[in-house]
Amino acid sequence: MATQAGPSSLLMAALGVVVLVHGALLLTPSADRLGNASGPLMVAYAAVMLLNQALLGTGMTNDGMMGYGGMNGGAMGMNGSMGWDPGMVSLAVLMLASGVIMTQSGRTEGM
Repeated sequence: MATQAGPSSLLMAALGVVVLVHGALLLTPSADRLGNASGPLMVAYAAVMLLNQALLGTGMTNDGMMGYGGMNGGAMGMNGSMGWDPGMVSLAVLMLASGVIMTQSGRTEGM
């Protein structure tokens, strides 16, 4: 029952690499060069993740998955869509909150 990676999976893999590199840079002296860009970047990452989950949850993309199992497609539903991933949604919400906090704290430092 092998599946191939669809556009949604490739997008999340690429986003994961970018987020890991961004996080690693925040642990180095070059974090100062990122300045106030980190907050908005976190918000953008979270928005992409939430949009991807919304597309998967509504069945607008089946991401190369094939619906094996049961009369109603098992856990995947009739159209083969995986649906919402609660872990990814939770992570995206935490990233969104973190990005908003980082953006707000950047505005108050100059006051």
